[in-house]
Amino acid sequence: MKKSLLLLATLGTLTACQTQPATDAALQTMANDHLDFMRQQADLLANEFTQLQQASADYCQQTDVQTGQQATPSLSIVTQQWRSSFAAWSAHQGQSGGPLDAEGLSFAFQFWPDKKDTVGKQVRRELAAVAKGDAVPDRGVVTTLSAVEYLLESELSAHQRCLLLPGITAQLASNGKQLQGAWYNADGYQQQLAQMQQQGGATVLLTQVLGQLSHRYDLIEKKFELPLNTVQHPRPLFAEAWRSEQSLHFLRTSLMSLEQEYRQGGMRDYLLQNRELQNSTPQTSNQHQATVEALDEAFADALAHLPAGDSLSYWLQGDNYAKLLRFKLSFDQLGYQLQQRLPGELGLSLGFNATDGD
Repeated sequence: MKKSLLLLATLGTLTACQTQPATDAALQTMANDHLDFMRQQADLLANEFTQLQQASADYCQQTDVQTGQQATPSLSIVTQQWRSSFAAWSAHQGQSGGPLDAEGLSFAFQFWPDKKDTVGKQVRRELAAVAKGDAVPDRGVVTTLSAVEYLLESELSAHQRCLLLPGITAQLASNGKQLQGAWYNADGYQQQLAQMQQQGGATVLLTQVLGQLSHRYDLIEKKFELPLNTVQHPRPLFAEAWRSEQSLHFLRTSLMSLEQEYRQGGMRDYLLQNRELQNSTPQTSNQHQATVEALDEAFADALAHLPAGDSLSYWLQGDNYAKLLRFKLSFDQLGYQLQQRLPGELGLSLGFNATDGD
């Protein structure tokens, strides 16, 4: 998505603005916190991918020494590092209007939904091609975390895995560093945030920060509802990590990272500071406080009712399905607080759905 949400929001707001608003200290703090938090997440992702690349290299080097025999302990290390890398990636899923889009990396780390097993078909095709001497691909579905999962979870020899594994993880590490660099580029997103604050003030900047939270919520909802489908016809193979049975784990890490972004990425502190700094009535101040408390409760309730374990498919079976429906009630309440009550209170309209289309 080349045209970012923040630029669209800026243009829409600037048509009604002829003068630049005065600097708002609370707004500036929110912008700084937002940028600092996202840079921390990019640092974590780049570091995890670097470790995944190293673990893969160690595994394949050990395999070579053992003349192609599978090195089970080393493979388990790669698998665990893949799990950590995917968890770090889950903090970036659903971002819109930032460096992920600007760098063309929105689909560089994961291919999902995979309704036609595109990952499996493509990886098998590339395994056959590389075995015949073709070059290892450096882009596309086969260079994603989804492809790594296929290699780790399928019944393949160590030699087969290592035809692609080092190249894929090296590309993931390279893409992670590219994304990290983009977040630190002072002429990129940082400059856009400054322009938004200077030219559009609170409306545009709040729309961007809250809009990203909303987009990420939509993505988590999609991760949950695609496999949930109906009680008569659940679709476990629509879960994002069904091969490794980690879909519920990553749903949990996504929800936890969403709460972390809300708490540490500037929005929550802005609400609490703003009610003290703005020239508002006590009634308005109480409204902000009540909304913050409602959001805190909604996050806690959603996490409390998310079923235990790592496998989503387990909870799609029989009577277990009811547990997912109970979680959905809490998750929907979180969506109401985040996407309707809070924007309405701030005088914002979030009309863009990040999950429209595949």
